[in-house]
Amino acid sequence: MERLRDIVLFVSGVMAIVSLILALYEGFNQRVGSAAFLGALFVACTFMVFLPKLEVFKAWGVEARLTKTLDRADEILAKLRRLSLISAKASYMNAAWSNRMGSPSTGDKQAILDEVDQQLGDLNVSKAERDTITEPFVQMIGFDLYQNFARVIQGYGAPKLKVLNARAAASQKSEDQQAVTDHSTRITAWTKRTQNPDLFSRLKTYSFKDELDREMPNETEWLSPSEHVIAEKFKNQVLSLFEACRKKGGYTPETAAFMDRFPAEREQVVMELFGEELKEIK
Repeated sequence: MERLRDIVLFVSGVMAIVSLILALYEGFNQRVGSAAFLGALFVACTFMVFLPKLEVFKAWGVEARLTKTLDRADEILAKLRRLSLISAKASYMNAAWSNRMGSPSTGDKQAILDEVDQQLGDLNVSKAERDTITEPFVQMIGFDLYQNFARVIQGYGAPKLKVLNARAAASQKSEDQQAVTDHSTRITAWTKRTQNPDLFSRLKTYSFKDELDREMPNETEWLSPSEHVIAEKFKNQVLSLFEACRKKGGYTPETAAFMDRFPAEREQVVMELFGEELKEIK
């Protein structure tokens, strides 16, 4: 069919050229009837040749706009179809995981959201509008990052106390016994200071950095100077993860990998950060 169409278009083009030449010849010789017929034949052949590309005929504005409108409609329908596929994928994922002890990985969920964001961009939804849409999601990312940061810092208290108790029991030295008492007293005071039961209710107004700063043990509390340096680096890492998520409007691959370690690997994260410090206490 494609070959036949090309042959027909070629013949029509040749006929259009011949008709135009003959129409001019007949017109010069004042044979109006023949010239008019040949002119009409030229127009008909030309119309057939350029019918698939009517937009080049600026004089036929209605037809040209119709072709462009149909092309645009096909483009929009293709994009809407893509959005429908993404929505269906998300629905099936939610149905598969609902009422189960677990959830898809953060990376898998963000992959779908990335597809949605790409399609919104293709539909000419502005970056500002997309940021408004993703803002609640980013706020929840910040809340989850804060929770994991707080639990890691809190999670170091128990293994440190365990090591201090073991050292005191082995040495029977008064200074080691005092270290256990000091740790318990200071971490109790720090726990009371950092209680934050209403952060979730302040999702739209909280400052992520301020919340992390408040959660950090200060230099007079239960972390040693070297432990404080480690905790400060960890805080800055979490801040960087959140800032990248805020700019993107969703999870970055690095943040997704970080989040997927919790809660199962929380103790492992604690030991990766502070394991060497515990060896020094021993």
